[in-house]
Amino acid sequence: MKVKQSLRFGGFLLLLYLGVGSVWAAPPVVSNIRAAQRPGTHLVDVYYNLSAIGACTVYLAVSDNAGASYNVPVFTLTGAVGTGVSPGNDRLVVWNAGTDWPGRFNSQCRVRVTADDGTAPPAPANMAYIPAGTFTMGDSFLSDGSTAELPLHNVHISAYFMDKFEVSRGLWLDVYSWGNGNGYNMNGGAFKAVNHPIQTITWYDAVVWCNARSEKEGLTPCYYTDAAQTVVYRSGGENITNANVKWNANGYRLPTEAEWEKAARGGLNAKRFPWGDTISHSQANYYSQASYAYDISPTREFHPTWGAGVSGSTSPIGSFAANGYGLHDMGGNVWEWVWDYYDSNYYGQPAATQDNPRGPAGVFSIRVLRGGSCGDVAYNVRCAARAPAIPGSAQIFFGFRCVRGL
Repeated sequence: MKVKQSLRFGGFLLLLYLGVGSVWAAPPVVSNIRAAQRPGTHLVDVYYNLSAIGACTVYLAVSDNAGASYNVPVFTLTGAVGTGVSPGNDRLVVWNAGTDWPGRFNSQCRVRVTADDGTAPPAPANMAYIPAGTFTMGDSFLSDGSTAELPLHNVHISAYFMDKFEVSRGLWLDVYSWGNGNGYNMNGGAFKAVNHPIQTITWYDAVVWCNARSEKEGLTPCYYTDAAQTVVYRSGGENITNANVKWNANGYRLPTEAEWEKAARGGLNAKRFPWGDTISHSQANYYSQASYAYDISPTREFHPTWGAGVSGSTSPIGSFAANGYGLHDMGGNVWEWVWDYYDSNYYGQPAATQDNPRGPAGVFSIRVLRGGSCGDVAYNVRCAARAPAIPGSAQIFFGFRCVRGL
């Protein structure tokens, strides 16, 4: 449910989308929105009422194109925004538009306010619920990463489920055997042990496997060889596009880049890693080097428990603490394939700030990997790190995990 209210202040025309939280039980309701620019300043005051059973997470996003995408940088917020916002009347958020968006005057601005009480539907086995919300995507430190991680931009993502663990050898083989006996054609991959992640997997095999997992469980597959979405994608090698995906299907698919990064951050904002700003071998399986100031591990190089071999080795799934969403190994262990085609300039394009972005349109030659691996330095384990790879490449430590829609 959404309620709209328009008002004008200080040269901005604000169309306020009052988001309702979870529909699963006693959803919170945002109402009575009032907004005004403080005279003589660049501060914008946004008032709202929040009706809910308990504390909520409140998000605020701004569009400069009448809501086509919420692309305005909105980082400098104070007041009743973020986590732990109590219900009540006249909740106040103050946006410093002068800091985030200096020298701008626009009559097509729209502001969206969303409240989420965190109430979640029952998750499928070994999956976690990732709540809807807006997060800041990209390298928040502006010096750690590459230009492909910039500019910072706010992205609103609908709720979904994600595998708590990287796809294990045991799960892979179960679906692989069923699929290859029921019209699918997948390669075998590599692995260390039954409770370790599958690795040396191409993007094509990951996509085909997602469909096989869906059909094995009686769900609707997400990937098709035709834009009419009538022929199920059962054999890899074809570079399908966004039009070939049944996005509202209840089956399994690879996460989009935006879904992956939102999930990896675990509800934290502007942090390097899924747990905070520093990293050590107690938090992830990666290659430690003192040259990175944020790598504070007392043990160096490969992980002391699983680091045997020239390139290191994977660790059993779930060996490290989960992030705030209940997800394990979102940094390190194996790289994870995501859906999107790779474009180093994509973050600066309007499509990157639309709700639920799905990467560049059309057909490109490379896809995206996320999360780093047991053989990678801390730089590649950051939440914002992006790596391009040929979709037919099955390099060591390439794995994946799945998502499902609600």
